[in-house]
Amino acid sequence: MESPKYRKNKTTEFFHKLDKIIFVCSSMNYWVDHNGIPGVYMNVYKRIMKVIKAGIVLFVVGELTSFFTQNNLTENQKSDRLMMTLSHTLLYYVTLSLDKETVTEILFTLAVGLKKDFNDPETEILMLKRTKIYACTFVFLSFNSILFYGIKGFTKVLFSDETFITMITAWPDVHDRSPLAGVGRVVVYVLCWLWMARVTTAYLLVLVVTISLSHQYMNLQMYFKSLAGVFEERISQSEKEEKYERALKLGIRLHATTIWCTQQVQRTCGNVFSAHIIINIFVMVQLLSQFKDADRSPGHVSAILATSVTMLINTGFIMWSAGDVTVEAGNLPTAIFMSGWQNCTNMSSYRIRRLVLIAMIQSQKPVIIKSFGFIEISYQSYVSIVKTSYSIFSVLY
Repeated sequence: MESPKYRKNKTTEFFHKLDKIIFVCSSMNYWVDHNGIPGVYMNVYKRIMKVIKAGIVLFVVGELTSFFTQNNLTENQKSDRLMMTLSHTLLYYVTLSLDKETVTEILFTLAVGLKKDFNDPETEILMLKRTKIYACTFVFLSFNSILFYGIKGFTKVLFSDETFITMITAWPDVHDRSPLAGVGRVVVYVLCWLWMARVTTAYLLVLVVTISLSHQYMNLQMYFKSLAGVFEERISQSEKEEKYERALKLGIRLHATTIWCTQQVQRTCGNVFSAHIIINIFVMVQLLSQFKDADRSPGHVSAILATSVTMLINTGFIMWSAGDVTVEAGNLPTAIFMSGWQNCTNMSSYRIRRLVLIAMIQSQKPVIIKSFGFIEISYQSYVSIVKTSYSIFSVLY
Protein backbone atom coordinates (compact mmCIF):
# COMPACT_ATOMS: atom_id res chain seq x y z
CA MET A 1 0.00 0.00 0.00
CA GLU A 2 1.32 3.43 -0.93
CA SER A 3 2.15 5.84 1.85
CA PRO A 4 -0.27 8.78 2.12
CA LYS A 5 0.99 12.17 1.02
CA TYR A 6 1.21 14.78 3.73
CA ARG A 7 2.95 18.00 4.66
CA LYS A 8 6.08 17.13 6.59
CA ASN A 9 7.03 18.90 9.81
CA LYS A 10 9.50 18.36 12.63
CA THR A 11 7.20 15.85 14.31
CA THR A 12 6.79 13.68 11.21
CA GLU A 13 10.56 13.69 10.65
CA PHE A 14 11.10 12.56 14.24
CA PHE A 15 8.48 9.81 13.98
CA HIS A 16 10.06 8.60 10.75
CA LYS A 17 13.50 8.34 12.41
CA LEU A 18 12.04 6.65 15.47
CA ASP A 19 10.28 4.11 13.25
CA LYS A 20 13.64 3.09 11.78
CA ILE A 21 14.99 2.37 15.27
CA ILE A 22 11.87 0.40 16.17
CA PHE A 23 12.15 -1.60 12.94
CA VAL A 24 15.75 -2.54 13.74
CA CYS A 25 14.72 -3.74 17.22
CA SER A 26 11.46 -5.49 16.36
CA SER A 27 11.09 -5.62 12.52
CA MET A 28 7.81 -3.71 12.93
CA ASN A 29 6.84 -0.46 11.17
CA TYR A 30 4.46 1.90 12.95
CA TRP A 31 4.80 5.00 10.78
CA VAL A 32 3.02 5.45 7.45
CA ASP A 33 6.19 5.86 5.38
CA HIS A 34 8.51 3.06 4.35
CA ASN A 35 11.75 3.17 6.32
CA GLY A 36 13.90 3.45 3.20
CA ILE A 37 15.41 -0.04 3.45
CA PRO A 38 15.46 -1.95 0.11
CA GLY A 39 12.87 -4.72 -0.07
CA VAL A 40 15.48 -7.49 -0.44
CA TYR A 41 17.30 -6.47 2.76
CA MET A 42 14.01 -5.97 4.57
CA ASN A 43 12.84 -9.50 3.79
CA VAL A 44 16.18 -10.98 4.87
CA TYR A 45 16.10 -8.99 8.10
CA LYS A 46 12.54 -10.10 8.87
CA ARG A 47 13.63 -13.73 8.50
CA ILE A 48 16.52 -13.08 10.89
CA MET A 49 14.12 -11.48 13.35
CA LYS A 50 11.91 -14.58 13.25
CA VAL A 51 14.90 -16.62 14.41
CA ILE A 52 15.65 -14.04 17.13
CA LYS A 53 12.01 -14.07 18.28
CA ALA A 54 12.14 -17.86 18.50
CA GLY A 55 15.30 -17.54 20.61
CA ILE A 56 13.56 -15.04 22.91
CA VAL A 57 10.63 -17.43 23.35
CA LEU A 58 13.06 -20.23 24.26
CA PHE A 59 14.79 -17.84 26.68
CA VAL A 60 11.52 -17.06 28.50
CA VAL A 61 10.45 -20.73 28.51
CA GLY A 62 13.91 -21.66 29.80
CA GLU A 63 13.47 -19.30 32.74
CA LEU A 64 10.10 -20.84 33.59
CA THR A 65 11.34 -24.43 33.37
CA SER A 66 14.39 -23.60 35.52
CA PHE A 67 12.10 -23.94 38.54
CA PHE A 68 12.07 -27.67 37.82
CA THR A 69 15.71 -28.19 36.82
CA GLN A 70 17.78 -25.76 38.90
CA ASN A 71 17.62 -27.03 42.48
CA ASN A 72 21.05 -26.04 43.81
CA LEU A 73 20.65 -22.28 44.03
CA THR A 74 21.57 -19.86 46.78
CA GLU A 75 18.86 -17.69 48.34
CA ASN A 76 20.00 -14.69 46.29
CA GLN A 77 19.91 -16.74 43.09
CA LYS A 78 16.41 -17.98 43.91
CA SER A 79 15.27 -14.42 44.52
CA ASP A 80 16.85 -13.25 41.25
CA ARG A 81 15.24 -16.11 39.35
CA LEU A 82 11.78 -15.37 40.73
CA MET A 83 12.09 -11.64 40.02
CA MET A 84 13.51 -12.02 36.53
CA THR A 85 11.23 -14.84 35.43
CA LEU A 86 8.03 -13.09 36.45
CA SER A 87 9.05 -9.73 34.98
CA HIS A 88 10.37 -11.27 31.74
CA THR A 89 7.29 -13.42 31.29
CA LEU A 90 4.85 -10.55 31.83
CA LEU A 91 6.88 -8.12 29.74
CA TYR A 92 7.03 -10.62 26.88
CA TYR A 93 3.36 -9.85 26.30
CA VAL A 94 3.98 -6.08 26.38
CA THR A 95 3.66 -5.34 22.70
CA LEU A 96 1.62 -3.07 20.47
CA SER A 97 2.01 -5.24 17.37
CA LEU A 98 -1.58 -6.53 17.64
CA ASP A 99 -2.83 -2.93 17.42
CA LYS A 100 -0.31 -1.84 14.81
CA GLU A 101 -2.83 -0.17 12.49
CA THR A 102 -4.43 1.74 15.36
CA VAL A 103 -1.05 2.91 16.67
CA THR A 104 -0.10 4.07 13.16
CA GLU A 105 -3.37 5.98 12.88
CA ILE A 106 -2.83 7.62 16.28
CA LEU A 107 0.70 8.70 15.36
CA PHE A 108 -0.40 10.05 11.98
CA THR A 109 -3.35 11.92 13.50
CA LEU A 110 -1.17 13.53 16.17
CA ALA A 111 1.65 14.45 13.78
CA VAL A 112 -0.32 15.39 10.66
CA GLY A 113 -4.10 15.48 11.02
CA LEU A 114 -4.20 17.71 14.08
CA LYS A 115 -1.33 19.95 12.99
CA LYS A 116 -2.37 20.84 9.44
CA ASP A 117 -4.83 23.48 10.68
CA PHE A 118 -2.79 24.79 13.62
CA ASN A 119 0.66 23.94 14.91
CA ASP A 120 2.28 26.11 17.54
CA PRO A 121 6.06 26.00 16.83
CA GLU A 122 7.12 26.47 20.46
CA THR A 123 4.84 23.68 21.66
CA GLU A 124 6.18 21.36 18.96
CA ILE A 125 9.79 22.11 19.88
CA LEU A 126 9.01 21.55 23.57
CA MET A 127 7.33 18.22 22.75
CA LEU A 128 10.25 16.97 20.67
CA LYS A 129 12.80 18.05 23.26
CA ARG A 130 10.97 16.31 26.06
CA THR A 131 10.38 13.16 24.00
CA LYS A 132 14.05 12.87 23.11
CA ILE A 133 15.16 13.35 26.72
CA TYR A 134 12.67 10.81 28.04
CA ALA A 135 13.36 8.27 25.29
CA CYS A 136 17.16 8.45 25.53
CA THR A 137 17.12 8.24 29.33
CA PHE A 138 14.62 5.38 29.26
CA VAL A 139 16.72 3.33 26.83
CA PHE A 140 19.94 4.04 28.71
CA LEU A 141 18.52 3.01 32.07
CA SER A 142 16.80 -0.09 30.69
CA PHE A 143 19.98 -1.52 29.20
CA ASN A 144 22.06 -0.20 32.08
CA SER A 145 20.36 -2.60 34.50
CA ILE A 146 21.15 -5.59 32.26
CA LEU A 147 24.73 -4.35 31.93
CA PHE A 148 25.16 -4.34 35.70
CA TYR A 149 23.87 -7.91 35.94
CA GLY A 150 26.55 -8.83 33.42
CA ILE A 151 29.15 -7.01 35.51
CA LYS A 152 27.88 -8.81 38.58
CA GLY A 153 28.30 -12.20 36.87
CA PHE A 154 31.74 -11.26 35.58
CA THR A 155 32.97 -10.17 39.03
CA LYS A 156 31.79 -13.50 40.45
CA VAL A 157 33.97 -15.26 37.88
CA LEU A 158 37.00 -13.09 38.64
CA PHE A 159 36.89 -12.87 42.41
CA SER A 160 34.75 -15.77 43.64
CA ASP A 161 35.73 -18.50 41.17
CA GLU A 162 32.06 -19.01 40.22
CA THR A 163 30.40 -19.49 36.85
CA PHE A 164 29.16 -16.56 34.75
CA ILE A 165 25.56 -16.35 35.91
CA THR A 166 23.27 -13.53 34.81
CA MET A 167 19.83 -14.97 34.06
CA ILE A 168 19.03 -18.45 35.33
CA THR A 169 17.49 -20.78 32.75
CA ALA A 170 16.79 -24.52 32.61
CA TRP A 171 20.22 -25.08 31.04
CA PRO A 172 23.10 -24.82 31.75
CA ASP A 173 23.33 -25.85 35.40
CA VAL A 174 24.73 -23.08 37.59
CA HIS A 175 27.64 -25.31 38.63
CA ASP A 176 28.44 -26.69 35.17
CA ARG A 177 31.94 -25.48 34.21
CA SER A 178 32.15 -27.08 30.79
CA PRO A 179 33.02 -24.88 27.76
CA LEU A 180 29.63 -25.63 26.21
CA ALA A 181 27.87 -24.42 29.37
CA GLY A 182 29.94 -21.23 29.27
CA VAL A 183 28.87 -20.58 25.67
CA GLY A 184 25.28 -21.28 26.69
CA ARG A 185 25.43 -18.65 29.44
CA VAL A 186 26.78 -16.04 27.02
CA VAL A 187 23.96 -16.88 24.56
CA VAL A 188 21.41 -16.48 27.38
CA TYR A 189 22.88 -13.08 28.24
CA VAL A 190 22.74 -11.96 24.59
CA LEU A 191 19.13 -13.14 24.32
CA CYS A 192 18.30 -11.05 27.38
CA TRP A 193 19.64 -7.97 25.58
CA LEU A 194 17.55 -8.83 22.51
CA TRP A 195 14.50 -9.35 24.73
CA MET A 196 15.05 -5.94 26.29
CA ALA A 197 15.31 -4.33 22.85
CA ARG A 198 11.94 -5.84 21.91
CA VAL A 199 10.24 -4.64 25.10
CA THR A 200 11.84 -1.19 24.94
CA THR A 201 10.26 -0.50 21.55
CA ALA A 202 6.79 -0.93 23.06
CA TYR A 203 7.58 1.45 25.90
CA LEU A 204 9.12 3.97 23.51
CA LEU A 205 5.90 4.00 21.51
CA VAL A 206 3.86 4.52 24.68
CA LEU A 207 6.14 7.38 25.74
CA VAL A 208 6.02 9.04 22.32
CA VAL A 209 2.25 8.73 22.02
CA THR A 210 1.43 10.01 25.51
CA ILE A 211 3.90 12.90 25.35
CA SER A 212 2.58 13.89 21.91
CA LEU A 213 -0.98 13.66 23.20
CA SER A 214 -0.33 15.87 26.23
CA HIS A 215 1.32 18.47 24.00
CA GLN A 216 -1.60 18.28 21.58
CA TYR A 217 -3.80 19.49 24.43
CA MET A 218 -1.27 22.29 24.92
CA ASN A 219 -1.50 23.02 21.19
CA LEU A 220 -5.28 23.24 21.50
CA GLN A 221 -4.91 25.70 24.37
CA MET A 222 -2.71 27.93 22.20
CA TYR A 223 -5.20 27.65 19.35
CA PHE A 224 -8.21 28.77 21.38
CA LYS A 225 -6.24 31.59 23.00
CA SER A 226 -5.16 32.79 19.56
CA LEU A 227 -8.78 33.23 18.44
CA ALA A 228 -9.06 36.49 20.36
CA GLY A 229 -6.68 37.98 17.79
CA VAL A 230 -9.45 37.79 15.18
CA PHE A 231 -11.11 40.82 16.75
CA GLU A 232 -7.94 42.87 16.39
CA GLU A 233 -7.92 42.54 12.60
CA ARG A 234 -8.90 45.47 10.40
CA ILE A 235 -12.14 44.05 9.05
CA SER A 236 -15.79 44.74 9.80
CA GLN A 237 -17.42 43.46 12.98
CA SER A 238 -19.64 41.02 11.06
CA GLU A 239 -16.60 39.60 9.23
CA LYS A 240 -14.78 39.23 12.54
CA GLU A 241 -17.70 37.36 14.05
CA GLU A 242 -18.05 35.04 11.03
CA LYS A 243 -14.33 34.30 11.02
CA TYR A 244 -14.32 33.69 14.77
CA GLU A 245 -17.30 31.35 14.53
CA ARG A 246 -15.64 29.29 11.79
CA ALA A 247 -12.43 29.11 13.80
CA LEU A 248 -14.28 28.14 16.98
CA LYS A 249 -16.07 25.29 15.18
CA LEU A 250 -12.73 24.11 13.81
CA GLY A 251 -11.31 24.12 17.34
CA ILE A 252 -14.24 22.03 18.56
CA ARG A 253 -13.57 19.49 15.78
CA LEU A 254 -9.87 19.40 16.67
CA HIS A 255 -10.80 18.80 20.29
CA ALA A 256 -13.13 15.94 19.30
CA THR A 257 -10.33 14.33 17.29
CA THR A 258 -7.96 14.72 20.23
CA ILE A 259 -10.48 12.98 22.49
CA TRP A 260 -10.63 10.13 19.97
CA CYS A 261 -6.83 9.83 20.16
CA THR A 262 -7.03 9.69 23.95
CA GLN A 263 -9.61 6.90 23.83
CA GLN A 264 -7.46 4.89 21.40
CA VAL A 265 -4.38 5.39 23.58
CA GLN A 266 -6.33 4.01 26.53
CA ARG A 267 -7.44 1.00 24.50
CA THR A 268 -4.07 0.16 22.92
CA CYS A 269 -1.69 1.09 25.75
CA GLY A 270 -3.77 0.00 28.74
CA ASN A 271 -2.10 -3.42 28.91
CA VAL A 272 1.33 -1.80 28.93
CA PHE A 273 0.42 0.39 31.92
CA SER A 274 -1.16 -2.53 33.79
CA ALA A 275 1.79 -4.89 33.23
CA HIS A 276 4.30 -2.23 34.22
CA ILE A 277 2.52 -1.45 37.50
CA ILE A 278 2.41 -5.15 38.48
CA ILE A 279 6.06 -5.64 37.60
CA ASN A 280 7.13 -2.44 39.34
CA ILE A 281 5.54 -3.43 42.66
CA PHE A 282 6.82 -7.01 42.53
CA VAL A 283 10.38 -6.10 41.47
CA MET A 284 10.70 -3.32 44.04
CA VAL A 285 9.60 -5.68 46.84
CA GLN A 286 12.10 -8.31 45.66
CA LEU A 287 14.92 -5.77 45.38
CA LEU A 288 14.26 -4.46 48.89
CA SER A 289 14.33 -7.99 50.28
CA GLN A 290 17.54 -8.75 48.38
CA PHE A 291 19.19 -5.61 49.68
CA LYS A 292 18.24 -6.56 53.22
CA ASP A 293 19.60 -10.10 53.01
CA ALA A 294 22.25 -9.87 50.28
CA ASP A 295 25.99 -9.87 50.60
CA ARG A 296 27.55 -6.43 50.26
CA SER A 297 29.80 -7.25 47.31
CA PRO A 298 30.14 -4.30 44.88
CA GLY A 299 28.82 -6.30 41.93
CA HIS A 300 25.66 -7.46 43.69
CA VAL A 301 24.89 -4.10 45.32
CA SER A 302 25.45 -2.22 42.03
CA ALA A 303 23.08 -4.60 40.21
CA ILE A 304 20.36 -4.06 42.84
CA LEU A 305 20.81 -0.29 42.83
CA ALA A 306 20.89 -0.10 39.02
CA THR A 307 17.68 -2.11 38.73
CA SER A 308 15.98 -0.05 41.47
CA VAL A 309 16.88 3.27 39.85
CA THR A 310 15.79 1.94 36.46
CA MET A 311 12.40 0.81 37.76
CA LEU A 312 11.72 4.05 39.67
CA ILE A 313 12.71 6.45 36.89
CA ASN A 314 11.33 4.48 33.95
CA THR A 315 8.03 3.88 35.74
CA GLY A 316 7.99 7.60 36.48
CA PHE A 317 8.47 8.44 32.81
CA ILE A 318 5.61 6.17 31.78
CA MET A 319 3.20 7.45 34.43
CA TRP A 320 4.25 11.12 34.33
CA SER A 321 3.78 11.38 30.57
CA ALA A 322 0.32 9.82 30.85
CA GLY A 323 -0.51 12.02 33.85
CA ASP A 324 0.40 15.13 31.85
CA VAL A 325 -2.44 14.30 29.47
CA THR A 326 -4.88 14.76 32.37
CA VAL A 327 -3.18 17.98 33.51
CA GLU A 328 -3.10 19.64 30.08
CA ALA A 329 -6.64 18.53 29.22
CA GLY A 330 -7.77 20.12 32.49
CA ASN A 331 -6.35 23.49 31.35
CA LEU A 332 -8.35 23.50 28.13
CA PRO A 333 -11.65 24.96 29.52
CA THR A 334 -9.80 28.10 30.63
CA ALA A 335 -8.26 28.50 27.18
CA ILE A 336 -11.70 28.18 25.54
CA PHE A 337 -13.11 30.78 27.93
CA MET A 338 -10.26 33.15 26.94
CA SER A 339 -10.92 32.73 23.20
CA GLY A 340 -12.59 36.15 22.82
CA TRP A 341 -16.27 35.18 22.64
CA GLN A 342 -17.26 38.29 24.62
CA ASN A 343 -16.41 40.47 21.60
CA CYS A 344 -19.38 39.12 19.62
CA THR A 345 -22.58 41.16 19.49
CA ASN A 346 -26.32 40.78 18.88
CA MET A 347 -27.57 37.43 17.46
CA SER A 348 -24.03 36.32 16.72
CA SER A 349 -23.25 36.61 20.41
CA TYR A 350 -26.11 34.22 21.21
CA ARG A 351 -24.87 31.55 18.77
CA ILE A 352 -21.25 31.92 19.88
CA ARG A 353 -22.09 31.69 23.57
CA ARG A 354 -23.93 28.42 22.94
CA LEU A 355 -20.95 27.02 21.04
CA VAL A 356 -18.52 28.12 23.75
CA LEU A 357 -20.75 26.62 26.43
CA ILE A 358 -20.90 23.28 24.58
CA ALA A 359 -17.12 23.32 24.03
CA MET A 360 -16.43 24.09 27.69
CA ILE A 361 -18.82 21.39 28.94
CA GLN A 362 -17.09 18.85 26.71
CA SER A 363 -13.61 19.97 27.79
CA GLN A 364 -14.51 19.87 31.49
CA LYS A 365 -15.05 16.10 31.37
CA PRO A 366 -12.00 14.55 33.10
CA VAL A 367 -9.51 13.05 30.67
CA ILE A 368 -7.84 10.22 32.58
CA ILE A 369 -5.75 7.33 31.30
CA LYS A 370 -6.30 4.34 33.55
CA SER A 371 -4.65 1.04 34.33
CA PHE A 372 -6.76 -2.06 35.06
CA GLY A 373 -9.73 0.15 34.21
CA PHE A 374 -9.72 1.98 37.56
CA ILE A 375 -6.17 3.04 38.57
CA GLU A 376 -5.51 6.59 37.40
CA ILE A 377 -2.13 7.06 35.76
CA SER A 378 -0.80 10.25 37.33
CA TYR A 379 1.89 11.76 39.55
CA GLN A 380 -0.13 10.91 42.65
CA SER A 381 -0.62 7.27 41.67
CA TYR A 382 3.12 6.98 40.97
CA VAL A 383 3.89 8.01 44.54
CA SER A 384 1.21 5.61 45.78
CA ILE A 385 2.74 2.70 43.87
CA VAL A 386 6.18 3.39 45.34
CA LYS A 387 4.66 3.55 48.83
CA THR A 388 2.69 0.36 48.18
CA SER A 389 5.88 -1.48 47.25
CA TYR A 390 7.52 -0.50 50.52
CA SER A 391 4.36 -1.31 52.51
CA ILE A 392 4.19 -4.82 51.04
CA PHE A 393 7.88 -5.31 51.81
CA SER A 394 7.32 -4.15 55.42
CA VAL A 395 4.44 -6.59 55.90
CA LEU A 396 6.20 -9.57 54.33
CA TYR A 397 9.65 -9.02 55.81
